[in-house]
Amino acid sequence: MNRKTKFLLAGIIIAFIAFFIILEKDESEVKTVNNEIEDNVEQVEKDVDKEEVQAESVDMGAPGFTLENLDGEQVSLSDYKGKIVFLNFWATWCGYCDEEMPYFQNMMDNNEDLVVLAVNVQESKDIVSKYIEEGGYSFPVLLDLEGEVGGEYLVGVLPTTYLIDKEGNLLDRMAGMMTEDQMEEVLNIIREL
Repeated sequence: MNRKTKFLLAGIIIAFIAFFIILEKDESEVKTVNNEIEDNVEQVEKDVDKEEVQAESVDMGAPGFTLENLDGEQVSLSDYKGKIVFLNFWATWCGYCDEEMPYFQNMMDNNEDLVVLAVNVQESKDIVSKYIEEGGYSFPVLLDLEGEVGGEYLVGVLPTTYLIDKEGNLLDRMAGMMTEDQMEEVLNIIREL
């Protein structure tokens, strides 16, 4: 073999050796990176498990409040725990509220596990009392004279009804008027939960 061929052959052998050394190094780096990824994935899974446990323990209760009823008594939302609550925000001047009121009365009369809690928003006791008396309504009526409870519940339109289960969990919000059929459907869904 001539000298050129020997150098060429030596160069090829050195290149192969270098290639395998680099390959082994890359494989060990890949293994290291894979191990780091696996460790990170395990940590993320642990964190997700912790978050799920924490999320399950979050209280989904409806915001509590106490307001005066038409008899001047203090009434709290928590007084109705154990009943399904239709928490209705309304006003006497609201046409859709007026249309909805007989449906609420009928629902209350025909369902022992339901209470309709009608929160009047920012009207005087005299106006509300006259309206309720003329309508012959017997469900509890509370006065939100300053609109604070309506604000806490983010009421933007009247009527708005919040659906609360027997444990006091806030399930949904219905903005606008509901028909009696819709009320019955919603009540049955809540009962099935």
